[in-house]
Amino acid sequence: MGMGTGAVLPRSAYESGDDPRLATQGFILGGGTVQESRQMGFVIRPEYQHVKVATKIAAAINRRFFFFDGTTRRGVAKPVEDDYIEVEVHPRYEDSLGRYVSVLRALVIDTSASAQQERLRRLASELNNPAKAADAALQLEAIGESAIPTLIAGTKSTNPELSFYAAEALAYLDRYEALEPLVAVIESDAAFRHPAFQALEGLEHPGVVDALKPLFEQESIESRYGAFTVLRKRRESGGIMSAKPIGKRCMLYQVASTAGPAIAVSTRDTPEIVVFGNSGPVTIDGAIMGPLGLIIKQNPANPAQLRVSRFQVGKQDRRQLCDATVPGLLEGIAAVGGDYADIVTVLRIAKTDGAITDQLAIDPLPKSLRTYYRSDESDPE
Repeated sequence: MGMGTGAVLPRSAYESGDDPRLATQGFILGGGTVQESRQMGFVIRPEYQHVKVATKIAAAINRRFFFFDGTTRRGVAKPVEDDYIEVEVHPRYEDSLGRYVSVLRALVIDTSASAQQERLRRLASELNNPAKAADAALQLEAIGESAIPTLIAGTKSTNPELSFYAAEALAYLDRYEALEPLVAVIESDAAFRHPAFQALEGLEHPGVVDALKPLFEQESIESRYGAFTVLRKRRESGGIMSAKPIGKRCMLYQVASTAGPAIAVSTRDTPEIVVFGNSGPVTIDGAIMGPLGLIIKQNPANPAQLRVSRFQVGKQDRRQLCDATVPGLLEGIAAVGGDYADIVTVLRIAKTDGAITDQLAIDPLPKSLRTYYRSDESDPE
């Protein structure tokens, strides 16, 4: 199904403990290549299985989602059997397959003008009901362009939950009106951060960059790193962050921020270290003993420098002087042959030993499936 090649990042690099499995389990970041694509589709329940039913469902899907092959419009759905419809993934939902399936399931076959107007009125009402708003927004997203005015009106709600559901649907319709309410909810409520960033990631509008930049000033490392992961994939965001290769594969990003200095370490997708703000000096009391003969000490002749050494059997000793800063430390480790696993290990030990005072976070992305507690509900914890 897939092949992975590249350097392994063991769990022992970013997790402390005595469990021996930490040294024998790990990840190959960005090293996976799919060998066999999987088809996506819908199976029709036995009581509805018929070629006409399959054809009508496919037609409803194709009215909402389609491609242009040159000058020809081609739908994403194809009825293969009387009980099965094959569906291609629309590009807007490549990173949100669960959302794609939910929207497809919310489609209706009856598209008469009178039926749709009645449905829009009903969904506009449900969009103001906290118990029904999430499902109503999905159904409006499934309607498409005709539902945009209703969703824009929904973003004006003073209730942040209702505003979020409407804005999320608007984002998947590539509407810029989704930007302000989604950024606002990222700042105010952790429960909606993950789906908000996911919706913003595929939004093709130049305003995304300017909308997310203020999040770098938030104290929340989730908000800052979430904004970074979205902007890193956008070509127009190059002037916001500086990127520098460390060794052969690791990338160091430095992002200006007036909030407290923080360091984010990735264990997914790509080897990267992100430094937010002006990181403090690295001050080592004694020595940091890294993996495979890696030793890091303060330079006694100049405390503003670190002395990085690596001693391995059968190999020439390697030494490097570097600045006593987080970027300098990373460059010093790479200069003596260290890889990404060595860098992550040293950062974790340095934080534990107090050599680094800045906040250090491993994959500080917002978590999915968080519970939102409404104002009339109390958190059991």
